[in-house]
Amino acid sequence: MSKKKLKGFKPYLFDFLVIVLGVTVSFWFNQLAIKRNDNKERIKVLTSIEKEVYEIKKYCDERLAAWNDDITLYSELISSEFDIDEIIKITSSKGRVEFNLIYFRDFEPPMNRYTSMINSGNIKFVRSESVKEALTRLHTLNFSRLKTSVEYEKSLKEQLIKVLTEGHPKVVLAAEDNSVSISSYASLLHESINQDEELRSNLTIQLKYFETRVSLLNLYMYTLDELDRLVKDLLI
Repeated sequence: MSKKKLKGFKPYLFDFLVIVLGVTVSFWFNQLAIKRNDNKERIKVLTSIEKEVYEIKKYCDERLAAWNDDITLYSELISSEFDIDEIIKITSSKGRVEFNLIYFRDFEPPMNRYTSMINSGNIKFVRSESVKEALTRLHTLNFSRLKTSVEYEKSLKEQLIKVLTEGHPKVVLAAEDNSVSISSYASLLHESINQDEELRSNLTIQLKYFETRVSLLNLYMYTLDELDRLVKDLLI
């Protein structure tokens, strides 16, 4: 190439290099901005998970206390050595005892934040595979097992209600009679249980179910604690 031509080409080469450099720098800044934004979103998502874990823990603590009381109540009512004081330690209300007999306890932990993350796609900002695995295990496997146990409890309650209404109407009516004290009601219920093998066996099966339900909740809470540790480590 002649010196004349090279001289004429240099301005174009310079312009070309300036354009390439400008595009490169612009691309680099754009990538940097994307990374910063992704990191902000990641922190927001992890913080949201941390807050929901706290809310779920609070819910589970309350549920665990109630479920353990259910076990104590049933154990005492079935026991041959009935002690009304043990019942009163848990409740002074007939309604609380009756609730145990005819109503099931649902399991609905606060999961709105997690559901929103899944629906919006923001779960993609969670890069940790350990966190993703713990979330899936908690909200899919552990949760579904507890929900299945709730459905099983519904069927047990339906059978128990039938046994009570057909074989022990006095117990049902005593629960609604304001003149009947908690002591008298619990004693009548205990006497009915001891005299009726069908009622006793039904309550025994429910007691075993209650114990299994607590075990499932403890497993759920173990996964919850694991998730909490993982998220906190990422936010440090």
